[in-house]
Amino acid sequence: MKRKLLLPERIMLGDGATPFNGVFVVRLNGTLAAEHLYNALSKIQAKHPLLRAGIVQDKTGTPYFTIPEVYHTIPLTIKDRITADDWQEETKAAWASVFDIPNGPLIRMVWLKGDQQSELLLAFHHCMCDGGGGLMLVREILTVLDDPDYDIGIHPTFTTLEDIVPKHILTGTRQVLKAQLKGAFIQGVLTLLSTFISTRNRPTVRRADDYLIHWKLDQQTSTALFQHCTKHAVTVNTALCVAFLRAFKEVRGEKAMNKITCPVDIRKFIPEIKKDVIFSFGLSLELSVNNAPGIPFWERVQLLQAIASQKISKMDPYDFMLPFEHAHGGIKHMQKFLTYGKPVYDLMFSNMGKLDVQDKYQSFEVDTIFSPTVVGPFANPTTIITSTYKGQIDFSFVSNLAVLAHQDALAIKELAMTLLLEDLPVAAPALALSSII
Repeated sequence: MKRKLLLPERIMLGDGATPFNGVFVVRLNGTLAAEHLYNALSKIQAKHPLLRAGIVQDKTGTPYFTIPEVYHTIPLTIKDRITADDWQEETKAAWASVFDIPNGPLIRMVWLKGDQQSELLLAFHHCMCDGGGGLMLVREILTVLDDPDYDIGIHPTFTTLEDIVPKHILTGTRQVLKAQLKGAFIQGVLTLLSTFISTRNRPTVRRADDYLIHWKLDQQTSTALFQHCTKHAVTVNTALCVAFLRAFKEVRGEKAMNKITCPVDIRKFIPEIKKDVIFSFGLSLELSVNNAPGIPFWERVQLLQAIASQKISKMDPYDFMLPFEHAHGGIKHMQKFLTYGKPVYDLMFSNMGKLDVQDKYQSFEVDTIFSPTVVGPFANPTTIITSTYKGQIDFSFVSNLAVLAHQDALAIKELAMTLLLEDLPVAAPALALSSII
């Protein structure tokens, strides 16, 4: 069984030797059994073909997800949990770890084992799985961990392009011609741009210089923020975009680009990609805030909300996907541009919203689901991911010392929260802050 990688998957695969990993961390209260955890990993691997696959190239260098006749089980490493912050160092190690790409699997787990509290860390290569897929795997693991006999089902084959794109779009003469022309244009532009990018004395970003800043808003403050956004007819996502862009401008001055890129879950646009199917990429929304002086914060949010809503309403997932499938010839130019080109945005921001994971199970309780993190080899790895669990908004802020000084990142975090919360009818929140340097 094999499937050709789609172009966005190839971009994230890169050279196959450079990590581009996503990490989920879940904190559990209670006593876990190792055999139940092994069983849960075995069941999700049996269900999802991509969790059994490696990536091999054909004679032309085209990569394919391929399941070997005898596949490797999902690795599980068990370590003693010394402190409540051990998960951060394990997360940093997971960012830098390299998967066995040809043989797979492109996923692994670490169990930080404590007496009454543990963390489960699930790491995966981004070319195989996105945040939505990672959350689905977390949900399935917890379900089977609690009930070893639970049947999560089986997906017999890979999800292919033919499975998720309607036939009349995939094969229609007009649609194919349009995709071919756009693909050729994309390839031509990137080929031209790459000629102006020199790789001489331009080392890639060192994973050893990555860092994480993590914090939460308490439940009272989170609720007040939700209510304030509803009052102003805006989303929390848009409010956060404005807060972070304004903070970047204030802290970085002329270095700030006033541009934020937000992944949009492609599952909302393509119903054929089921909620329990692993997929690796989404659509992209680029936004800039109106920085004219004198505009109140929430008015800026409303202005950006109108722009964001209009852009989202015009999104066409097939118009996004199909041209890329006619631009595979430009893959090296794309990777060069993304890895060595001048950054064109301040940060990538993703709000996963309220996480659909139950908290109380028969044998354990989910204490916390930390917002996932992802780090890749691109020129600007700065990423903020938020999620809400048990009524608390959780933040993971990832960057690299070569791109954004740690003290600047802390200043951006503090200013963004001040802008976001200063008009809320609650007392100043206590932020739970932890960081990796």
